[in-house]
Amino acid sequence: MSQLSLAILFFFIYLIVYYVFGVLISHLLKLGNKPVHQLIYGMFFYQLVFFIFVMPLKFHIVPVDTIGRIWTGVVLVVCIAVAIWLHRDIYEGFSNWVKDIREHWVSSLVIFILIVGELLFVEYYGRLLGGNNQVWFVGWVSNAVAHNELMTYVPETGLAATSFNNDRYLCTFLDHSGVISKTFGIHPMVEVRTILTGVFILIQCLVIWELAKYLGKEKRDASVAGYIMYWSITNIMAGSQLLPGFYDIFRTYEGKAFVMDVSVPLLLLLLWKLYDEPDKWKNVWKSIIVMCGSMTYSLSMMFTYPFVLAAFTPFLIVKKEKRILRYILLMGAVSAVYFVVYYLGRLGKIDLTINR
Repeated sequence: MSQLSLAILFFFIYLIVYYVFGVLISHLLKLGNKPVHQLIYGMFFYQLVFFIFVMPLKFHIVPVDTIGRIWTGVVLVVCIAVAIWLHRDIYEGFSNWVKDIREHWVSSLVIFILIVGELLFVEYYGRLLGGNNQVWFVGWVSNAVAHNELMTYVPETGLAATSFNNDRYLCTFLDHSGVISKTFGIHPMVEVRTILTGVFILIQCLVIWELAKYLGKEKRDASVAGYIMYWSITNIMAGSQLLPGFYDIFRTYEGKAFVMDVSVPLLLLLLWKLYDEPDKWKNVWKSIIVMCGSMTYSLSMMFTYPFVLAAFTPFLIVKKEKRILRYILLMGAVSAVYFVVYYLGRLGKIDLTINR
C-alpha cells in the first residue's frame, strides 16, 4: 500500500479509535453522549491509556515491534468490546448528531467547508520551516523505527543515548507514532508531518467550534461568525513565533503546538462551563482528562495551568462559589504531580539511566 493511502487510512483509523475510547470514558464517567465531544475527549483519554501502557515497556527497552503487536491487540479488543457493549449509546449519539446537522444544515455545511479548507491549506502550504525542531520530532520517530527502541537514541544525530531525556520521557505521543510507524510500515515523515498534522488541525477546529457555540449561546449565526473571526485573527498573526497561529501553520505536529492550540482553548471552555454549572462534576472530569492527556504531548501543560488559573481568578472572586475553588485545587494537584516528578528527574532522584 502506498504511503498516501496509508496516510488517508490511518487518519480515519485514528479518529475511529479516539471516538471509541471517548464512548468508553463518557459512559464510565457519565460525560454525555455527543459524538464530537467523545471524539475530542477520547483523543486525550486514548493517549493517557497509551502512556500508562508504554512507560514501563519503554524503561525496560522492550522492542518497538513487540509493543506494537501488544498495543494493536489491546486496541482491537477495546474497540470490539465497546461496539458490542455500548452499541445503543453509539446509535443514540449518532442519531442525535445527524438530527442536529439536519436542523442546522447551512451552518454545518459552512463549518465543514472551513474545516476542510484549513486542513488542505496546512497540509499543502504549512510545515515549511526547517531547523532543529522538525529534525527532532521526525528523528524521534525515525530512531524508534530504525533501532526498534523507544527514546534510546538522540533524535538529531542517531547516536545512542546514555539516559532518557528528562524533558521528554513523559511525553509519549511520539512514542505512539514510532510504534504505529514500525508496526504498519508508515514512513516517519508521513506519520508525523501528515497524519498527526491532519488529526491535530481537525481536533482543534472542533474545539474552536464548540467554544464558539458556547460563547454564542448556541445561536448558529453568532457561532459561525465567532469561528471565522478566531481563524481569521489566528492565521493573520501566523508570522509571530509568540502566537498560536505560528504553531498552527508551521509547527503543527509538535507537542507544544497541541497544548497551545487544542488543550488551552478546551480547558478555558471547561472552566467557563464550570463557572456556569458548578454542580456538574462532568466538567471537572473532562478537565482532568484534558490535563493528563495533554502531558503526554508536552510538559508545558504543567506550567500552563497556573497561568490559565490566574486568568480565571476574577471569575472565582465574582462567583463566590467554594465548590469551584475545590475543583480548581483538585486540578492544580494533578498539575503539581507532574511538576514534582519532572523536578525529581532534574535533581537526579529518578534514575533515567538507559540499561540495555
